Amino acid sequence: MTEQNKTKTPQEGMKKGLQTQMLYMLSFFVYIIILSNTTLRTAIGNALDVVFSPLIGFNFDLPVLTLLLAGILIGVVTSIPRYFFTDWLKMGKAQNRMKAFSKTMREAYKSGQKDRIQKLRKMQMDVTMEQQQVSMNTMKPLMIFSVVTYLIFIWLFSFIANLPYAIVAFPWNWNVNLNTHFYAYIYYWIIIYFLAVMVVGYFVTMVIKYVDFTYKLRRMEYSTENEIND
Repeated sequence: MTEQNKTKTPQEGMKKGLQTQMLYMLSFFVYIIILSNTTLRTAIGNALDVVFSPLIGFNFDLPVLTLLLAGILIGVVTSIPRYFFTDWLKMGKAQNRMKAFSKTMREAYKSGQKDRIQKLRKMQMDVTMEQQQVSMNTMKPLMIFSVVTYLIFIWLFSFIANLPYAIVAFPWNWNVNLNTHFYAYIYYWIIIYFLAVMVVGYFVTMVIKYVDFTYKLRRMEYSTENEIND
């Protein structure tokens, strides 16, 4: 009975992971529909204005600061739970296994070892499944935070559209209209927002990782000292 459960566990985990991924993709598809529909996007954005405008709207006086704070907020909100919901040890093992598998597969193809290639192909599904399962387990608890990210981004569209004066200055251009100026087909304000999200997200993750790993190392040292003293 135990062996059967062990055999079924990866498949069941993969099935649940695929269900989570499908749900995530469905929510993203709905999000894209909302963004594409100007009327629907504006209605939702105006409704969200009641929540976000008093927090970071600044009465439309500091639009760049609003964009930066929105990016910082999302960077913090998504990075902290992502770190604690991620099994870093399991993820590292899965990545190293995939890297070693790919290297072995390349070497087998180069040397023309048909038996070895056939054996590796049978292993390929297990290796890929392991890596996907780790990613899906991380994705599942983050779905609620993804919804928050979607809502803030939808609100920003409404916020920028309602700016009474949308001209701001950057070092490379002193007259940037946030409503009309693009860089490589992307609005300037979207670039500012995503840069803030990425920089803050990376910084917060590194800080938490450093603090958490330092704490764990100290705890291990303390327990080792106690074992020696006992």
